[in-house]
Amino acid sequence: MEDYYELHDRYLRLGLLGLGENWTNKELEQTAEALGFGAVKYASLENNLLTDYLSDCDRLFIDEDNPAVDLLSEHARICSIIKKSGKDIEELKKTGKLELNHPAECRLGLHLLQFAEIVEDACTKLSPSVLCEYLDKISYDFFIFDLCCQVVGSAEEISRLLLCEATAIVMGKCLHLLGLTPIKRNLRLIPPPSMTRKGF
Repeated sequence: MEDYYELHDRYLRLGLLGLGENWTNKELEQTAEALGFGAVKYASLENNLLTDYLSDCDRLFIDEDNPAVDLLSEHARICSIIKKSGKDIEELKKTGKLELNHPAECRLGLHLLQFAEIVEDACTKLSPSVLCEYLDKISYDFFIFDLCCQVVGSAEEISRLLLCEATAIVMGKCLHLLGLTPIKRNLRLIPPPSMTRKGF
């Protein structure tokens, strides 16, 4: 719990210093709490059960050592893209068509289809680290998709919004299973993880 309280205070100070500019005090408090708990939980869960875990608050605060902040921010960004499109995503689910043509779309879509299999594998092995690795992979796949493929305003907007929604749903379920609370607004504290660190 000491790690959580220290991380909570650090994230709250970052928000007050301007990284959460135009946020209400309630939003800052809720986000700091989600990030503080998320960093501690994820650091523990992403390790194999047979591996010793050493808590280090300074290490947890660095995103490269604990991707929880990046994962939560990426999920918030996906939700933001859908919201800013102005489209009724529930209506698009009924009338739209999802087509995967770009390699980045195909890679993301393929990994999303593995969700049920990954959850079963994690439960069978009693290993939440399996789910953490999958969530990390999905986040990275979306990061690449976001770089390569314009969503809002593109000819493929409807299809890509549906892909964003599918990604948000899968990531949201993963976060829930891991006990992490999604944040409502994107708070990118440092640049996203590099391809080298991900190694996918």
